[in-house]
Amino acid sequence: MARSRLTIGWARTVAAGWALMAICLACVGASSQIIGRPTWWADDERWSTVLVSIFVVLVFGAATAVAVWALFRRPFTPLISTTGAVLLGASALVDIDTSPGSAVVTGALAASALLLSIGSFSGIERPDTSSTSVVGD
Repeated sequence: MARSRLTIGWARTVAAGWALMAICLACVGASSQIIGRPTWWADDERWSTVLVSIFVVLVFGAATAVAVWALFRRPFTPLISTTGAVLLGASALVDIDTSPGSAVVTGALAASALLLSIGSFSGIERPDTSSTSVVGD
């Protein structure tokens, strides 16, 4: 089980990356509202206030959950981070028609998250083979 965990440095890097991703998503959501072309998850004209609140919690909750998961060095962090990046990319695709500017920024964030996730695969702890004794030497 320990072999599927990230090293401390990579865990902190992934956690910081996803925490910053949540902040960037807040900026995208707010700016899209200001210009009058809201993202799908912040469109208070299309959805009810309750539904928009649920969508906002889901979007920020997902990014925050990946950050917390990584911070506590839970297993399979690179896979969970990759899943989050792919879902963020899907979110960008949904916004292409209604909010193209936000879709571009969200797509760039998704690409950044994907690169972070791919890089984190190199930070998976390797089994310690230095303490293995060789019999017969």
